[in-house]
Order: sequence, then structure tokens, then C-alpha cells
Amino acid sequence: MVVNRLTAMERFGAEVRRTRVSAGISQQELAAAVLASQSTVSDFECGKKRPKRDFAVEIDRVLTAEGRLVTAWDHAFKAYEPPEWFRELPLLERRALEIQEYHPLLVPGLVQTEDYARASIEAGDRRAPRSYVGRKVQERVERQAILQGEEAPFLSVVLDESVLRRRVGSPATMKGQLDHLRAIASWEQAEVLVVPAATLNHPGLEGGFKLVRLPESNLVLYQETRSGGGVVVDQELVDEHMALMADLRGVALPPEQSLALMEQVQGEIE
Repeated sequence: MVVNRLTAMERFGAEVRRTRVSAGISQQELAAAVLASQSTVSDFECGKKRPKRDFAVEIDRVLTAEGRLVTAWDHAFKAYEPPEWFRELPLLERRALEIQEYHPLLVPGLVQTEDYARASIEAGDRRAPRSYVGRKVQERVERQAILQGEEAPFLSVVLDESVLRRRVGSPATMKGQLDHLRAIASWEQAEVLVVPAATLNHPGLEGGFKLVRLPESNLVLYQETRSGGGVVVDQELVDEHMALMADLRGVALPPEQSLALMEQVQGEIE
């Protein structure tokens, strides 16, 4: 079966047309409002021409799309660049003496395989172009270099059992990811602990976080969401998450039992 894949220009043009029709505006009216010819607007909508970003901003304004067309243009044509709030994290990780990380939904990026990283990024943004996904995957994999060598920080990863069972990508992708977690658990400078699904009053239901200990002996908190995140140095919040991490480690299985559970889940994947 032949699958027709839309080009970036066709995807963006289709979104412009859908937004224009939804707004009840004709091509002629849109063209007049943005000081262009109808044929130019038609070429954009048919994916024959690539508009400049400034033009996408103007179309978005006229169609009151609230930034959706600008975002579509960025996804279609703009090379991926890490957002400003993310730039601090790789610098912190490179200086870290110890990294403690907890996540209730996904394997953290620092210990993801390339296949798992790609599958999770694609699942989070199914409209993203391949170049965008590829750059994010590369960036995520390159961060993992800090875990190798004599200056590697001690790494403690705490996961909810649902992370092991949540299918991200193909069965082969999940098996490869679990292999990688088991390998990391065997490192002298690392541990992987799992909070069982049957845990009552689970203390980690509000989201993931990372605690990074720096050479200056101070501990910083890093939190992120889908749209943003950043470093937190407020001592009260840091102390709160230190206590939370202690609670999570307390309800997690010991290293040997966590490893056994990872092996069990891996064996159940078909």
C-alpha cells in the first residue's frame, strides 16, 4: 500500500485553509487583509509556496487564530532549538556530583534509549516534523555522556511500576529500554528503584522532579512540564522535595527486588 506523506508546505497550507474556512473568510478577503494577491494565498494553501514567518504571523492575526498558525509554521519549517528554560539543565548535570530523579509516567530522558526517546517525543507531538524529532533525540542522547567516565555523578532513579508497563513504541523498543535500565542498575555509581503499583497512599502522584547536588554542596531542584520548567533554588521547596524523595525511596522496592521486577515485566512483553 502506498502512503502519501504531506510535505511541510502542504501541512501548513492545509492548516491555513482549515482555519480560514472555519473563520468564514474567503481567499479574496484574506488576500486583501494581508496585502497579497489571491493567487499567493492559494499557492500557500495548496502547499506550492513557503510563506515567511512574518506572513504567517499576519495571517494568524487576521484569522484570529491565537498563535496556532505561528506554531504550525514553527513545527513545519523551523529547526528545533532547546527552549531557554531548558538550557540550564545540561549545564547543571555536567557539574553534578549526584542526580536524584523521580518520574511517575515515563523513563527520564537521562536514561532513555534512542528508540524510546524517539517514540516518546513522537507520541507527545504527533505533528512534529522528522527534523524536529531527530534534533530532540540527538540532544537527549548527547546529555547522557555525563554518566560515563571518572567524573560521572552518582545517579539515583526512582520510577513508578506503571512506567515499566506503559508501552512506548514497539515491544522491541520497550525490551531494549528495560535492558538499558537493568544495565544502569548494575553500575557502581547508579541505582534504579521501582515503586510497586500496589503501593497505598503513593506519595509521588503530583509529577516528576530532579534533585541535583553541585560541587558547592548545595542542592537544586529542577521541575519541568510540557510547556516549561526550570531550576528552583528556593530552600523551602528544595527541602520539601528532598523529603518527598526520601518518602519515595522508602516505599520503593530495594535494588535487588526492583531489578527482579524489571526482569519480570520484560519477560511479559509480547
